Amino acid sequence: MTSPVGAWRAAALLCRLRLRRQLNLIGALYRFRKASAGRTATGRKSSAGGLLAAFIVLAMLGNFINLSFQGIANMHKALGSVQLERKGAKVGLPPAQHPQPSLRRSEPAPGGVLPPGVINGASLEVTLITLAVLFLALAGRDLTRPEWDLEWLVTLPLPLSTLLSSRLIERVVTNTAGFIALFPFLAVLAWECGYRWTAPLLGLATTLALLLAVAAAQTLVDTGLRLSLSPPRLRNLQAIISVAGGLLCLLAISMAVRDDVFMFGLAAALPEWTGWLPTGLAVRALATARGGPAALWSAALIGEIAVFVLIAYALLYRQLRNGVVAAGAREAVVRVPGAARRAAEARRPLLPAVQRRELRLLGRDRAFMAQTLLLPIIIVGGQVLLNARTNIFVGAVEHPENLAAIAFGLAAYTLMLSAFQTLNTEGPALWILYCVPQSLESVLWQKARLWASAATIYPVLIFAAAIAVAGTVSLRFVGSAAVVLIGVPIFAVIATALGVFACDPLAQEVQRRLRLTYVYLYMSLASFYVYAVYASTLWQRVALMILSALLATALWQKARDQFDYLLDPSASPPARVSVSDGMIAALLFFVLQAVVVLIVRMIDRDAGAATTLWIAFCLAGAVTYAVMRLVYWRARTAGVPRIVDDGLPRALLWGAAGGVVASLAGVAYVAIIASLDLFPSLRHAVPAADPTIAIAVAALAVAAAPVFEEFIFRGLIFGGLRRSLGLSAATLASAAIFAIVHPPISFIPVFALGVCAALVYERTRALAAPMLVHAIYNAAVVGVQWYVMW
Repeated sequence: MTSPVGAWRAAALLCRLRLRRQLNLIGALYRFRKASAGRTATGRKSSAGGLLAAFIVLAMLGNFINLSFQGIANMHKALGSVQLERKGAKVGLPPAQHPQPSLRRSEPAPGGVLPPGVINGASLEVTLITLAVLFLALAGRDLTRPEWDLEWLVTLPLPLSTLLSSRLIERVVTNTAGFIALFPFLAVLAWECGYRWTAPLLGLATTLALLLAVAAAQTLVDTGLRLSLSPPRLRNLQAIISVAGGLLCLLAISMAVRDDVFMFGLAAALPEWTGWLPTGLAVRALATARGGPAALWSAALIGEIAVFVLIAYALLYRQLRNGVVAAGAREAVVRVPGAARRAAEARRPLLPAVQRRELRLLGRDRAFMAQTLLLPIIIVGGQVLLNARTNIFVGAVEHPENLAAIAFGLAAYTLMLSAFQTLNTEGPALWILYCVPQSLESVLWQKARLWASAATIYPVLIFAAAIAVAGTVSLRFVGSAAVVLIGVPIFAVIATALGVFACDPLAQEVQRRLRLTYVYLYMSLASFYVYAVYASTLWQRVALMILSALLATALWQKARDQFDYLLDPSASPPARVSVSDGMIAALLFFVLQAVVVLIVRMIDRDAGAATTLWIAFCLAGAVTYAVMRLVYWRARTAGVPRIVDDGLPRALLWGAAGGVVASLAGVAYVAIIASLDLFPSLRHAVPAADPTIAIAVAALAVAAAPVFEEFIFRGLIFGGLRRSLGLSAATLASAAIFAIVHPPISFIPVFALGVCAALVYERTRALAAPMLVHAIYNAAVVGVQWYVMW
């Protein structure tokens, strides 16, 4: 016979089980399921997502650490410094021309290394982060799940005290959000207090202590709510808690904003008793100069948390005195009477069935509705209130960039919580979408349109408010608003497509159904689009919008390839040439050119511009071509473009004809701008008197550029677009993309070249034809340009 399992051993085994489960959940967020190597029916899931996950995690940690340093620096300026008397200010000068005030740091608190104001600010920051962690933990979907894990935990042959202890330990160790939010700030605070390389250990210890208090409060609150509220009320309360948690996160992050008058004023006005809270004791323990007082503050922190945990234990015992089941039946579904249902069906609906279903599901999930529709408003309103010195609507018509960036950020955040979740919200019921008389692509497209329309409401309201405040409209304001309103549907498509890659609808656990890596990828792409708002020229804005639209097309194409394999967790579609391949190749091509130029300059500082350009272009093109061909060969990709085909004479004939047509357009354009003298600066752009530069430019334009550029822009980008678009749309889109990577002055003739090359490639399916078109065009235009301009 085996000896009975003791209480401590049982608790250790239970904690180990919980920790293993949590680690599996975390790993599932960044790992695709991979089938065995012998799979032959379909391709296996790729495991390359781990590299992207590692990059995103490192970027997250770096971002949190940077925010922590910035927040503490702002606390020193606003709360721990004394403004010296400003000298040299002249009467009559505007405030912007006055000398900047000089600041001197205040004296540290007695026995500490930080000024009292900074200690108050850090205490407020830690308090906000701790409350945000608690609220976000309570706002998790575990609160409203029909299955409550405590119901089966109490069936184990263990004392209730052991079960509660193991539950607290499990929630401390597996609180990932708590570690990510609290640890960076506490470690940075310890670093600023002089602990240096021991700061991470001290930050970790303090984080564990505070998370124990959070675990006790979370267990006490969710147990009481489960036992006292019905499921519908729990969902309503969960929505309120999620909004409150988001607001607390906003307040905590706002401490890193330099002009946050509200929060720094609140920190300066904190009463003394707040310093004796666990969060205040944690800050004081780290900010103490000597070991003895630091140990006393740490002991006080541990004592307070121990008392709080004991009180929570006592209340939990009282809550569970009658068991853990509050009601014997689940909530019922309210059925609509037959007459009312028939009357509703007789009315003509305003929206398609897919969109009506999406709105009905949104109305049932209160937490999702609050996060999608209410939380973005709170975020923007909070920013306006917290930054009282700068009213975003004042002067927005003349200088609309900041207002437009806020409007687009609000719409992008809304799409992240809505369009990004289109498949994730389906969960195990995803198979139903395969049974309706519509394709899955059509269903997702309707959802993307719905959420694009909903997200557009916020920018429209913001722009309308700015116009109402100013009473006028400027052309600059209209341009910024157009960039935002065009970007919203583009990023609705991007969010929906990335949501396909991010979701794992077959996962039983809610946490496993969404891979956070793609959430951060989406937000990074949205932040890049903001550059279009701040772009100084119309050309830059148009180029960024076209590239974003191309990115949306590429991601949607990749997502569409996955539609038939979503219900098979280990299968992936066969490899085919896509638009994303062309984007990757183009990015690699241009980046390698810059790298080679830097290397050549480092090796030979006296290298001529013509030699450097020739080496960089040819080497980057050759490497890009070799890499893409190697990847296609290993993946056995279908549809790889070929340079020559069986009908080579026919391809060359079509190439010559296309080259003549493109050359006529280019020559006519050069003649027109030369006769009208529209661009006089071009006369000295390339000195024809220098034979070295002339030969290098001619060889580059006629020999190198056609080979490498046609492989990327016609073989990959146009070929990928042709899979999803008709001939006209794919031709115009690929020509526009090809033109925007060239100087703005050459957009029109290069666009015509792109159209001719695409049509010739469509006709021949051999890259030799568009390469010949490109070579003839470059030779004609370069020759005529030199002859006419000089």
